[in-house]
Amino acid sequence: MMKHTLFARLAQDRAGNFGIMTAAMLPVLLAVGGVAVDLTQAMDQKNQLQALADGATLAAAAAMADKGTMTTAEAQKLGTDMFVAQKMEAIKNSGVSAEEQAAEEAKLRANTQTLVTSSGSSTTAASYEVRMKSSYDVPLSGLTSLLGFRTIRVSIESVAASGREGNALSMYLALDESGSMAWDTTTVNSVTPTKTDWVDGPYECGNKNNSKTCYGWHMGTVPNYITKMESLKAAGGVMFAELEKADPNHELIRVGADSYDDQTKAQQSIQWGTTAVDSYVKKLPAVPDGGTDASGALTNAFNALKNANTAEKTAHNGKGNTNFDRYIVFMTDGEMTGNSGTWNSTIDTKVRNTCLSAKSDGLTDAAKLKLKNGQQLTEEEMSKGIKIYTIAFMAPDKGKQLLNYCASGPGYYYEPTDMTTLVKTFGEIARKAAQTGTRLTN
Repeated sequence: MMKHTLFARLAQDRAGNFGIMTAAMLPVLLAVGGVAVDLTQAMDQKNQLQALADGATLAAAAAMADKGTMTTAEAQKLGTDMFVAQKMEAIKNSGVSAEEQAAEEAKLRANTQTLVTSSGSSTTAASYEVRMKSSYDVPLSGLTSLLGFRTIRVSIESVAASGREGNALSMYLALDESGSMAWDTTTVNSVTPTKTDWVDGPYECGNKNNSKTCYGWHMGTVPNYITKMESLKAAGGVMFAELEKADPNHELIRVGADSYDDQTKAQQSIQWGTTAVDSYVKKLPAVPDGGTDASGALTNAFNALKNANTAEKTAHNGKGNTNFDRYIVFMTDGEMTGNSGTWNSTIDTKVRNTCLSAKSDGLTDAAKLKLKNGQQLTEEEMSKGIKIYTIAFMAPDKGKQLLNYCASGPGYYYEPTDMTTLVKTFGEIARKAAQTGTRLTN
């Protein structure tokens, strides 16, 4: 009888139910807490991936518009490579092994698709779209794994568009024709790769029966390098061809130029189209001489484009261009020396001041102050001023420093070291100036 009473009392005793239930539910509660943490992490990862994809599609779309010659396959590779590289940088910083990094990169590439389409002409009114889709398996914590899940997949999509829209502009070139522009580049003339010239060194002399080695100056065969001036003329031709493509009817683009050594040369006034300026550049001396002083040519460029001179506004208004951009293209292969062989700080400072005045023309007071303090402006802030592209062609350090200062920003400074890159630089500047417009559309 006592036995039955004991079991009955035990069955009726609920004092330990809460502890038993807690013990039974603890794994589930921990897993649910883990899910909340992991979902937050997954959303963070999704947002980060979206930002990386947006940056990659924008870059690919902008590259197609800027270059004008990029194929869809090249743009697709550029977009995918940029997206993967940025994500892999974060993965590497997480401390995983090299083998795990390789596996993650392969998986990321397999799960990323980039599609590029283009429409319209490759030169005018062309449009480009870059669409990227990607998914990524975010590792889950040990708590969530209690529910049997190891990863959660997040997916993103980004779409960017760009276009070559036929931008109205006035451009003025300030070009170096100093003595160093007669020097050779490292590019061999492909048509006539060698020439006969005086060389110093050993050579075969005597007659065929008594051959011997002589030393000293003699006529010999040497590589026929293209000069800097020849390179400049070729680069100018490419620039003008690009501008003509962008404005075949001569209703959008006006171009002028001035060259300089230690003296400012007669300028070519700004005209519709590129015929006049193309002829001007072709007539630059084949064998230039003199020192380097760009202050006069830059002043002429500034005076032609500044807001106080209404000639450009009147000309564009006559073609129905209510808005137009203003550009200076400033090129040198040296440093400011005047008519001497050494750097002249006074001329250098004068050039810097002219560049600052040009970049400041038309800006808000706040933007002018930022420029004066050496701060970089945004594209929107600098849009009302004169934008300056600078080209330091095989230039010494002081020349590079000057042109870095004069450029409107990192994307406006170029440092070509041979003819090929100089030609590409002039072509790219023309394409950039003649078109605008890259945007996210997702």
